[in-house]
Amino acid sequence: MKHIRDVLLIVIFIGLLQTFMQRDMRSGVVPDLPKTISGQDSVTLISKKPAIIYFWGSWCGICSAIQGTISSILTDYSGVTVALRSGNNATVLSYLHSHQLDWQVINDNEGTLAEAFGVNAVPAVFIIASDGEISFVTLGYVTEIGLRLRLWWLALDY
Repeated sequence: MKHIRDVLLIVIFIGLLQTFMQRDMRSGVVPDLPKTISGQDSVTLISKKPAIIYFWGSWCGICSAIQGTISSILTDYSGVTVALRSGNNATVLSYLHSHQLDWQVINDNEGTLAEAFGVNAVPAVFIIASDGEISFVTLGYVTEIGLRLRLWWLALDY
């Protein structure tokens, strides 16, 4: 019984921590998105719903751990990624190439887009519903099944 109580306390703690960390993160309408490094219109990349906007950093260990998850999601769903404070365009493109990541990326080296979204830590995933509004936000490590379930749920409404 003590083991169950300990697990429950950990789950509650993690939930409260997530809530605290996400308190400033954007909900509702997606802020204006600039073009990607390759010149693509970011709005068209999230126009098919549901879609994701994924904030990451080249310096972020957790971001590295979920790269495969994000790549897998982006093969089945629309989305754009945002490189936060990861260097100039050439540095970001070099990072993507060296990690074999075929992502459309916005370079947010100054953090202005992250600020508009209320992102104060990465990785952060915003899931966009068919009405164009942010429906789910995750911060930190996320599983592929967790993302797919949220996207599936939103696709039911599409």
